[in-house]
Amino acid sequence: MNESEPSGLQALRALIRGELPAPSIGQTMGLTAVEVEPGRITLEARPDSRHLNPAGAVHGGFAATCLDGAAALALFSTLEASTAHSTVDLNVKYVRPLSVGETYRVQGWVVERTKSLAICDAQVLDAAGKLYAKATTTFVIRG
Repeated sequence: MNESEPSGLQALRALIRGELPAPSIGQTMGLTAVEVEPGRITLEARPDSRHLNPAGAVHGGFAATCLDGAAALALFSTLEASTAHSTVDLNVKYVRPLSVGETYRVQGWVVERTKSLAICDAQVLDAAGKLYAKATTTFVIRG
């Protein structure tokens, strides 16, 4: 890593401390980074009325976006901040429906990483640790 270039881990720690503004997707999704270490991150997610499907339930895309985001940030914590990476595939398993107004813990971690590819896992848990959804994401790393 270039000593003059900030790392993804440094950027995420600054975000958690409130020194950097939250990304717009985090604002839209009600996602907040709360803990980070190299290769791992924990976010808090709180679905609201913006995240409902026509049937009045929290849309599955809410969980998928949270899972993909946590996986991506776990990877970002191992890269230079300017290193581009993007999702190649996202495999989500839904276990139970999310509820509006509940706060969930979204954890992401790096499973394996090469110079150009990474596999990351993520899960959505309630306050009691009950699993709501999980995912495996593959990322391409460019840089």
